[in-house]
Amino acid sequence: MSAPVKASTTIAALPGPSGLPLIGNLLQLTPTKLHRQLDAWCDQYGALYRLSMPGRQIVVVGDPDLSRDVLRRRPSAFRRQSTIESIMREMGSNGLFSSEGEAWRRRRRLAMPAFNATQLTHFAPTLEQITERLRRRWSAASSHDVRDDLARFTVDVTAKLTFDYDINTLEQSGDVIQRHLEHIFPMLNRRLNIPFPYWRYVRLPADRELDRALAALRSEVDTVIARARADVPAEPTNFIEAFLLAGADGEKFSDEELFAEALTILLAGQDTTSNATAWLLHHVASQPVVQQRIREEVAHSPNPLSSQPYLEAVIAESMRLQPTTPLLLMEAVEDTVLGALALPAGTWVVVNVSHASKQPSAFAEPAAFDPRRWLEPDGRTHRAEVSIPFGSGPRFCPGRGLAMLEIKSVVAMACRDFDIVVPESAPPPDDRFHFAVIPVGLQLALIPRLAASH
Repeated sequence: MSAPVKASTTIAALPGPSGLPLIGNLLQLTPTKLHRQLDAWCDQYGALYRLSMPGRQIVVVGDPDLSRDVLRRRPSAFRRQSTIESIMREMGSNGLFSSEGEAWRRRRRLAMPAFNATQLTHFAPTLEQITERLRRRWSAASSHDVRDDLARFTVDVTAKLTFDYDINTLEQSGDVIQRHLEHIFPMLNRRLNIPFPYWRYVRLPADRELDRALAALRSEVDTVIARARADVPAEPTNFIEAFLLAGADGEKFSDEELFAEALTILLAGQDTTSNATAWLLHHVASQPVVQQRIREEVAHSPNPLSSQPYLEAVIAESMRLQPTTPLLLMEAVEDTVLGALALPAGTWVVVNVSHASKQPSAFAEPAAFDPRRWLEPDGRTHRAEVSIPFGSGPRFCPGRGLAMLEIKSVVAMACRDFDIVVPESAPPPDDRFHFAVIPVGLQLALIPRLAASH
């Protein structure tokens, strides 16, 4: 047995930006540009540095080996920041994403059968139908708010696959669940980015609206749960049914747990997947060679459940350049050591996922969009393990398979039926950090291809 690693560095000894008395670096951080600022400080102070906040020690980790060590040692040594769990619990959505410790282990054991390959095979025909709706929407209009359309697509997919509810926001508007989600997700982002939990003392109009949206959504989901409990099929057709069939050693989900998981899937599945797809379409826009290679591959292998190596390489490259969750907000559960750094229990650790994947020490020509790097080993620097858009370790994202299936389905359709270009004089899109990174001002033109067949 090797000797335990002893810490030789304290947080106070780390480099980092100087702050103001009492408030530290608080005023230097703009929540919507947090990822950009932490990247810049990684460049300035190195891949391990400290921040100063009122009553809190924070370490930012941009080193890929240390980042993977943090994620590998979950949930025993590290967890998500405790504020995340408390906020999600208040919203009735403390599901697999935010729960910790033994509660997480139990939920994962019960929920994972709902995410396996067999279930995704059952869901594939539904996904194909909703992708066709998106194709019709794009074919019917000359201009498109691509990010909005993709948000509609992922809401439709997630609601149908979660509890067999066909919202169909792609072809109609005004659905009750869609309206509730429009209130819930922005408020979740807001609460995660506000240092002081004011809503526990004063309810502003937006907080009262959130309460109403959550109550109404709970009523809708409870109806679905009751119907599913009354007639659980031998083979599930949606995630709620899969959860009900996922008992292990006699354990079952309660109604509260089912609602938490349903809301978690709706929130997480909509935002991250739609934004990841939007960024990918941005990366392939005006690259006809890339689009044609995708077109040829999916013509020979149209099933998104099958291996599509080039399309998968395009997805990997897009997510390397623009992971939708570039920052993972962690907290030390106990006094521990990270490398040679002593971390007291309660220390916040921000894992900067995006920084390492854009360094020449990990990828040759890191600023270039080059899907070939994932397919053709040519002696260039390529550390595939550094890019972790779905996380790593025991809490690797369980929804990865569904997200990949959705992205492959949309991109295959888009390249098959459209030429994707950037309109003339369109400025590059900006981005905004709200737990996920959202493209702002993304402009794309989807030109129907005359040769496309349906």
